[in-house]
Amino acid sequence: MAIRKLQYQIDYVHILTFKDQYKDIVSPYFPFENVKYAIENENTIHESIRLIFNNEHILFLLNKQSIILLFEGPVSDLKNQSGPIRFFWDMYEKIKTLKNYTKTTRHLLVAQSVDFRTKDEVENILNENPYFTQNPFGPLKEFSCIYEFEESEIKYNINFGNYNKNDIEKQDLTPFKTDFNKDLFENVGLIGRIEANEKEKNPSYSKFKSLLSRAEQKLSKLNLLKVED
Repeated sequence: MAIRKLQYQIDYVHILTFKDQYKDIVSPYFPFENVKYAIENENTIHESIRLIFNNEHILFLLNKQSIILLFEGPVSDLKNQSGPIRFFWDMYEKIKTLKNYTKTTRHLLVAQSVDFRTKDEVENILNENPYFTQNPFGPLKEFSCIYEFEESEIKYNINFGNYNKNDIEKQDLTPFKTDFNKDLFENVGLIGRIEANEKEKNPSYSKFKSLLSRAEQKLSKLNLLKVED
């Protein structure tokens, strides 16, 4: 019962000169050990860069309209401001100083959690369909439910269903192939994906942690995550 992959994104009004300015933001990180990068749509207005910190199992994507963090590992590592997430906030603060930056519009968090169950438990869930006294479709191989709602001006989208190893590729659960997620290959259970989307002009580390906490609480209500006190 843990978050297996987390994405956090800050969106801002398009910076049309971004491709000519971002290099000064990312270049200080190139000397770090085991850091890779990839540039996409080079020499176009849509030019973007991916910075991959393999040792920390974290990726940053910067483009003209957003900065995105992708992380595979214990989420507790992101709850320490001195950890790898500090790179994200350092880069975001520099983006705000760029010429033609005007304003930030929202932040968005996506978390994916897996709760292991026995094969018998999963089969019972698939076979006992609450919408039919006699299931006209026969034994189910997959199921998925979607909840959409708004709470405290945050829009939520929650998708959950049964989990098996095919979901590793379908949902790209192991982008860094870490030991943290190696148990996903040999277990079954339930999987949940939550997206929390909030209009926010001044995102901060504390607001990121608040959004993460809200997402964790929602997953815990589906018994897909154990929230520590």
